[in-house]
Amino acid sequence: MKYTQVQESFHNISKCEECSAQLLDSDNAMVIRRLWDAYRNMWSSALCTTCSGLTENRTRLFVNKTDEALHCFNENKHQPDQICDTCSNAYEELRNEFKQLQALGFACADLADSMNSTAQAWSVKYGCGHPPIEYIPVLTMTLSISLIPLIFYLGSRRLTSYRG
Repeated sequence: MKYTQVQESFHNISKCEECSAQLLDSDNAMVIRRLWDAYRNMWSSALCTTCSGLTENRTRLFVNKTDEALHCFNENKHQPDQICDTCSNAYEELRNEFKQLQALGFACADLADSMNSTAQAWSVKYGCGHPPIEYIPVLTMTLSISLIPLIFYLGSRRLTSYRG
């Protein structure tokens, strides 16, 4: 059942005094009213209205781009070392589309979950998106900077020994 159908049913029950008294207010726990409140809160906190209705075309575009990226992953799963190169365009298009949806405030929970799982596959499962870390330049810089105080200390000791 769709959210709009549940919403319409609840409002129809609420309008009719006899129905409302019998269905919504007849028990102390007010189960139906509480369920409706929980359902409505979940719908709004997950930004579900942004994924349907007004932005349906953008949502479909994002879903299509997700399907393209996942299809590329599946097509190349037997060559995992080539997935990063082969699927980078599809993944970057998907990522850019999601960033645009976020900027517009249209990234509902379903789209965010979809992007998170795709990003997880891209970075963790296939190891893409992480440039290789080169340790030699980092170690050289760290060692150089660490030796500066020692050089100044030895230099100052030598200068003071010449004067004395």
